[in-house]
Amino acid sequence: MPCVPVLLQRSLSLLSVALLSAPVPSYAQPKPLDPGAVHVKIAKRGVNNWIALQENNGVQLFGRILAIGDRSFTLQLHNDPQTTEILYSDVEYLQTGWTTGQKLFLVGGLAATAGFAAYGIVHIHNLENKPLPTPTTPALP
Repeated sequence: MPCVPVLLQRSLSLLSVALLSAPVPSYAQPKPLDPGAVHVKIAKRGVNNWIALQENNGVQLFGRILAIGDRSFTLQLHNDPQTTEILYSDVEYLQTGWTTGQKLFLVGGLAATAGFAAYGIVHIHNLENKPLPTPTTPALP
């Protein structure tokens, strides 16, 4: 029969694995965009810049802004020579660039990579500077 601490440790390990592998539902819904907010974001992004959007009917588009009007804007979709006019009222979701969280994740990842590389260089450098152990010869009878 296993000891109580070992049984407790195994139980907690299984519980933590089960909790960490369970899917986590997202409770936050994106704030709905009104046509005025879409117009402001598009105007702030500017002509000849890339955006990603989702329309009210579920169609997702990725393209370059060619023209900005009062009620709509014109996109040239990726790998499509024709232009597409999109009404501000048809936009449900709009991404105009990297979010703050994405930027922080990128900077943190680069910093961690640089830190690990520096540690590896210092660690290897310190190993090279250590004196070699002297071999001992067994005593002959």
